[in-house]
Amino acid sequence: MTTLWKTLAVTTVTVVALSGCSVVDRDLRDAKACEGLSLVGPATSETFEDEVRELALSHASARLGRDLYELANLRTKLNQGTVVPSPGVMRQIEQLNTAILVRCSEVGQVGTGQPTDSGSTTPEEGTDSSETPSQEGDPQTSGDDGGFSTEGVNLRIEPEDQSGYDRDLFDHWIDADGDGCDTRRAALIEESITPVQVGAGCDITGGTWVSIYDGFTSTNPSDFDVDHVVPLSEAWASGASTWDDNMRRDFANDLSFSDTLIVVSASSNRSKSDGDPARWMPPNATFHCDYIAVWLQIKSQWDLSADEAEARAIESVLAGC
Repeated sequence: MTTLWKTLAVTTVTVVALSGCSVVDRDLRDAKACEGLSLVGPATSETFEDEVRELALSHASARLGRDLYELANLRTKLNQGTVVPSPGVMRQIEQLNTAILVRCSEVGQVGTGQPTDSGSTTPEEGTDSSETPSQEGDPQTSGDDGGFSTEGVNLRIEPEDQSGYDRDLFDHWIDADGDGCDTRRAALIEESITPVQVGAGCDITGGTWVSIYDGFTSTNPSDFDVDHVVPLSEAWASGASTWDDNMRRDFANDLSFSDTLIVVSASSNRSKSDGDPARWMPPNATFHCDYIAVWLQIKSQWDLSADEAEARAIESVLAGC
């Protein structure tokens, strides 16, 4: 059997753009996970599981993450001799390999509009495959109109005022679809990298979560918070104070964009508090570019402003992306 991590060849993926700004969604997260997977050593290596977790699983969405998690576990058990390489086990590994290759082939087409071959992407004609996302969206500022832009994504530069803020003004967590699971639990179910069992009262068991902020992994949902990437108080100070109750409720429970709410370790979320990029960035430095792209997407989508320190911090990060 040809091993996945030696045959997979995922080149740099052209970044999907919304109004010129890089958009981080589950496809792009999985594309980055597939790139990381191509760097993992042989399955027989003692460090195989650790490498999968560090290079691939830390980026993957729940869809791909479940398969990566199971593959890493099975390979580790084989290496340690705790399971026998029976036909059934080897068939399961082959099925996981196939599922991962299919997913990597799917996300290899993100932003290219080109068919893939054996999981590889084909850059657009005339595009340098070594080009990084920041080359397509270098930050630009304009003092003339008091705004901040990244190739078409414009944020107003305005002083922020948190006076009058009360977290209770943002109604959350709600059960918008009436299925018995509120927004927090819906996010936990979606982001688990192993299947969850949902009991009475939407009691969640059996899941496993990885915090993209700091790499923390646990099977206990109480170890995690569902983070508003743009904190509620930050939203209030940059425009939400003028919204009505319904709009604030929609923002606080927004699942329409996959990264508006993300499951992260409770400790990293408490460290972040209500900080904007000028005051806090995730400990996981490899997520900084994506974090800023998500931040810009959310602020643009909800027509929220930025203050001067925030805009400078965003520029600083994007300059290195």
